[in-house]
Parts: sequence; C-alpha cells; structure tokens
Amino acid sequence: MEFLVDNDYPEREQFFSDDDDPKQDESSDRRASRSPLLRVVAFITALAFLSLALATAFPRDRSLIELVQNSFQLKKTVDRQLTEAVVRIDVVAHQPGTITAERKLGTGFNIDPGGLIITNHHVIEHALNMSITFPSGQVYRAEHWVSRPEADLAVIALQGENLPAATVDFSVLPMPGEKIRVVGNPLQLNNILVDGKVEQYLLIRDHQGKIFSIDAPIYPGNSGSPVYNAGGQAVGVIFGLLQSADDEDVNAGGQGLAVALVEAQNMVNAVLAKKEQEG
Repeated sequence: MEFLVDNDYPEREQFFSDDDDPKQDESSDRRASRSPLLRVVAFITALAFLSLALATAFPRDRSLIELVQNSFQLKKTVDRQLTEAVVRIDVVAHQPGTITAERKLGTGFNIDPGGLIITNHHVIEHALNMSITFPSGQVYRAEHWVSRPEADLAVIALQGENLPAATVDFSVLPMPGEKIRVVGNPLQLNNILVDGKVEQYLLIRDHQGKIFSIDAPIYPGNSGSPVYNAGGQAVGVIFGLLQSADDEDVNAGGQGLAVALVEAQNMVNAVLAKKEQEG
C-alpha cells in the first residue's frame, strides 16, 4: 500500500516554516516515485502463532523486556486515568467464505462512564460477539457497535456505570513534532505505555481520514490504541504501522500510523444518541 506526504494538509502553515516555498512543490507523481516503497500493516493478530512464538522468544527478546520496563517507569509520570480507560477487546469473528470462526485481540479505549469504546474497524470486522476487559478486571459484553471501514474506525457500546474514561477533544489535531503517548496491548502484553512524537501527515491509498505517523514503537495488538497529547487528551487511534516492503516480520513492530480522532465524532454522537433512546 503506497502513501504520500500530505503537503496539502489544511493546517499546513502551522506545520512548516516560512522558508518553505509552495512554488517548489513537486507533482504527486514525482513525489510518489521518490518515496520509499512502504506498506501499511493492519494489526489482525494470528494468536495461535503469537502464543507459541512469545512463549519461547519473550525471555530472550531484550527489546520486549525493555518495552515492559520502560512502560513501568512511564506510568509513574502520567495520570492513571490515561491507562485505566484502555481496554482489551476479545473478538470471535466469522471467517468469510468458511464455516469457521477466528479469535482476534485488539485494543480500545473508553470515553464515557456508561461505556463507549473507540477502536478499529479491522479489530471488530465480521464479529459474532466480543468482550471488553478493563485493567481492573471488569469484563463487559458489547451491546452493539458501528464502524467506518474506510477510516478503519469503530465504536462499541457497553452497559456500564462509573467506568474510567479518557478525555477527548474532537477538535484537536496533533502537530508534527508534538509529543505523544500511546497505551495499548501489544503482543498479548497488557496496558503498555510508550512515548514518542508526531512525525507527519500522510495520504494513504484506499484510506480516508486525517492520517499521521508517529515515532514510537508499535506492534501487533496495538490496533485501537489511543494516542494522547501532552495535555492527556486522546487525539488519535493507532491502526497500522509502516515497514519496508522487504521486511516480512510483522511482529518486529515499526513506526505507527494513527487516524485523527475527529474522524470518529459522528459515530460517537450516533451511538450516544441510540444509548439515550434505549436508556
């Protein structure tokens, strides 16, 4: 899947210095030929493979051990609400064209005390049923859900009370260079916190929405993870990663891709309205 740097982004003047000359912009074709060939990897985890691989590889994998250690230290410096609102999503999904089902794991985050989870469409795609587990151990059944496949976003409604909720601002767009933090459940680990920064906005073929890349370690299982800004507001949702075309090891992780949270606003409003009608 190819991408281009989004030089026509509406807030471009905020992201580039005054020394940039728009007359020097090249055509999309020239930029495409100059861009490295990269692919977008969607995090639909092959759990049977991962469970076997991690059982033997994890004790020897220094990078994963450091990931856990760094997360432990970072958690000492952040508001607990940022991590307590992040959930694990267990999905039993139908496999198209077969009579079998598969199990998928992903991440999501709650934005309403009554239970409203934002995640990725590919996490819940073809779902037959799903359960949502909070860090406290509370488990909830998904009541209903809606999704936007073209933006790879989904919203799941729960029936809960006084649930930890992330702070969101649908009007905020993170700027390149801005520091961010991501909380998720990569590689079957739970509630892992990493930090990094926003790199640039991108145009990705067959994907709608405001997409930005982040300089932070992202792995399978991070799908649906919230991207928090320095103010503790959720401003994006992880949906994939960038890897070189010749890199076949998806589990090695890579540079994260996120869709701006503004793309989920209409879905959130629709699900909230339905919950109020049913309540």
